[in-house]
Amino acid sequence: MHKIHLQYGRKEFVVTVVTGDRKRLSVTVHPDLRITAKAPAGYEPEVIRKRLEKRASWIARQLEFFERFQPLPTERRFVSGETHYYLGRQYRLRIRPGKIARVRLIGRFFEMELPDPENREKTKTLMLKWYTVHAKDLLSRRLARYEPTFVRMGAALPEVRYRRMKKRWGSCSGKGVIMLNTELVKAPIYCIDYVIIHELCHLLYPHHDRKFYRLLERILPNWKNRKKRLEKVVI
Repeated sequence: MHKIHLQYGRKEFVVTVVTGDRKRLSVTVHPDLRITAKAPAGYEPEVIRKRLEKRASWIARQLEFFERFQPLPTERRFVSGETHYYLGRQYRLRIRPGKIARVRLIGRFFEMELPDPENREKTKTLMLKWYTVHAKDLLSRRLARYEPTFVRMGAALPEVRYRRMKKRWGSCSGKGVIMLNTELVKAPIYCIDYVIIHELCHLLYPHHDRKFYRLLERILPNWKNRKKRLEKVVI
């Protein structure tokens, strides 16, 4: 592992480079503003530098994007008084002792009860389970609302899977399998619908080409505003 310093205009980047058994060089700009690169083991440092210099413009744009969200939200501790999101709105977590472990959304509070309220692992597990259950129910209902439109255009009904993911809101494989992030339940409904329609469009057009965006624009004319709002969702 080594570091490479890059100059782009008045900006200077520090890229942490790791070499290994791979065919291509890849660059990642992280939300905490770290820049990492993975390179084939045989690449000389100067070759890596030249490749990174060609990506300097893209790196600058990514950094500019993530800088809008600094400082990053602190990691959730799942304690009373902490703020959590549901459908784009903030709710306070209130934890109390109780015989039955459960979470209920009451007013502006997540009311949690469990026999051992001081056990952080149990409060975290219970909260994440609540999100997963409600996400699957909500996302399946939103999907059912839009699927008929795409079936009429010739798309086959997709296989849908749900999973908690850190980097993607959704995806659609070449075989028509749609994966949706259960964390979407923290976003407003109109952002959730954007992700679902985006992935459904991929059933007809797998790539982000003109046909794909033409279809997305026709079905969801304000998709850019929805995407921009989604980028501000705190998970």
